[in-house]
Amino acid sequence: AQLTHNCCPSVPQVLKSCTEFIEKHGIVDGIYRLSGIASNIQKLRHEFDSEQIPDLTKDIYIQDIHCVGSLCKLYFRELPNPLLTYQLYEKFS
Repeated sequence: AQLTHNCCPSVPQVLKSCTEFIEKHGIVDGIYRLSGIASNIQKLRHEFDSEQIPDLTKDIYIQDIHCVGSLCKLYFRELPNPLLTYQLYEKFS
């Protein structure tokens, strides 16, 4: 399943919600380095796929804040064209 692309003018809702939540609740060491629990990441992904905006303040996400950061990383990994686009690859390397 594709992550929901309910976009603000330029920022997808999944990224907007997750980063706002992390800034409010998840300023901890390694927030994007450490992985969350796989089942929590998939549950959160499913919620974004099936709802407008899931409730990130549920205990499951507060207790495993790394799953929210992991979902952001997953979103970027699954983009059809990477952030550092194929067209720009030569310039970066």
